[in-house]
Amino acid sequence: MSTSSPPTGDRSTSDEQQGAGSGATARFLLAVGQEVGAGRVTPAALARAAVRVLPVDAAGLSMMVNVLRLPLGASSDEAAQAEELQSTLGEGPCLDAAEAQAELVADRADLEVRWPLYAEELVGTTPYRAVAAIPLRAPGGGIFAALDLYSVGDRLRERLDLAEVDQVRDPVAALLSGCVQEVGEDGESQPAWYREAAGRRHEVWVAIGMVVATRGGRRRDALSLLRAYAYSRSRSLDDLAADIVDGRLSLTELTD
Repeated sequence: MSTSSPPTGDRSTSDEQQGAGSGATARFLLAVGQEVGAGRVTPAALARAAVRVLPVDAAGLSMMVNVLRLPLGASSDEAAQAEELQSTLGEGPCLDAAEAQAELVADRADLEVRWPLYAEELVGTTPYRAVAAIPLRAPGGGIFAALDLYSVGDRLRERLDLAEVDQVRDPVAALLSGCVQEVGEDGESQPAWYREAAGRRHEVWVAIGMVVATRGGRRRDALSLLRAYAYSRSRSLDDLAADIVDGRLSLTELTD
């Protein structure tokens, strides 16, 4: 792709490059320009650009929405699958890093000790064996999203330079914030990447509401029930919710 035209949107990548100086920041912004050409910046493009700059094999971006993560985009289909695991299981380094508001690097041994279910599923269903979770702060605001970095090797801690990650963190946050600000209430005018991500998560919320209406209790308890059912059948939370909403799975079968 041509790098002569900056991506459209809130911020111009070429303008940012002029003030970025050298190092990982400038290389990341250049990679974003190469990913999007003259198009708009998307979370998936930001994830791919991060992989081109940092010593990792995959990346994903997500936001926290109430009690659920909302995966926004990933560098590959396998990375998207890894991102969905934490939403399905309700545990993992991204969730803990967001709560602590600090980056977290977990090699395979760390994953197996701290998040055994997540580690089992990550190793069993994806090629990744280590994860770094980097909370992202909105310009002038609080933590609103996270950048997950994945490694096929067992030891990411030895490869990843957190000082280099810090140079990438702020431009990722700024550009992702710009993507999110473009999302309006009119569904037809929303970017395609957001309609896809929000559509999957909407069905989860509908399924949660259906469980609460049938069984009573809290939304958090209903979510726990859905997660347990999905995990026991090696399903993703999104796929399970779609089956409930579309009537392919009855609430009676779910609760039994």
